[in-house]
Amino acid sequence: MSTRTITGNLAADPEAVQAGRVQIVKLRVIENTGEYRAGEWTPHDAPTTHYVEAKFELGEHVLASLHKGDAVIVVGYERTVAWGDGENRRTGRVLEADAIGPNLTRATAVVTTTTQRAPRRSAAPAAE
Repeated sequence: MSTRTITGNLAADPEAVQAGRVQIVKLRVIENTGEYRAGEWTPHDAPTTHYVEAKFELGEHVLASLHKGDAVIVVGYERTVAWGDGENRRTGRVLEADAIGPNLTRATAVVTTTTQRAPRRSAAPAAE
């Protein structure tokens, strides 16, 4: 599995949903994409929408810290989800976040450290 990093703005306030005993925080990140043509930046007609999920402490911190319009950086793993049956079956991509934070090229932040730090899946194993 490879790590993916995206940047963009929150399309709406993060939303908490309950999945059994686990709270999942869902957010949409809008990324304005484009390309250079003949040395000039040309934006695409429509921005790219990324669907992101954050669980446990990360999700709680996102709910407490980030709001619609905030510029963010998200690091995580992309997976495909499916829903519906038969001809109504659909699939989509979801980025399962390992880290989310404000994009400090576009904002300032005051950091409040929590008492526990959860290990990250994307962290390299400790050298022995």
